[in-house]
Amino acid sequence: MPAPAPHGPTPDLLQLLTHAERLLQRRLSAILRAEQCSPEAWRVLTLLAAEGGRPMTEVADGAFLPPGTLTKVVDQLVEHGLVYRRVDPLDRRRIRAYLSPRGRQLHDRIAARVRGSIAELAMPEGERDQLAALLGALGDALSRHPAAA
Repeated sequence: MPAPAPHGPTPDLLQLLTHAERLLQRRLSAILRAEQCSPEAWRVLTLLAAEGGRPMTEVADGAFLPPGTLTKVVDQLVEHGLVYRRVDPLDRRRIRAYLSPRGRQLHDRIAARVRGSIAELAMPEGERDQLAALLGALGDALSRHPAAA
């Protein structure tokens, strides 16, 4: 999407975010297809790579997946030896998901390709860092003030 004319109307923030998200999603989808990894599985792998084991409910929330869908995704990841589950040692009613060494390798390989794809953009690193900070602040603000149902 071209930049707005200096004297023209300012584009709608939601439209700009949606446009950028769709273009980034296309880049990510191409990488994930080559690695035979679904977007849902990638979100789970990314969450588990960021921290040690996480309760399944946290993974569902963080991956934006309903619990039933998360169970299917994690079942597939377990079947491929990328993730494993264990009973939470502090609360035996909870199940935690962990990234296996093989899952870590896949995550790291895909993450490197994603970083490389983003680095190819004609956007200075400082601007990318600033954008990341602004998007983080926007996400925090939206979390503090959720939309009314």
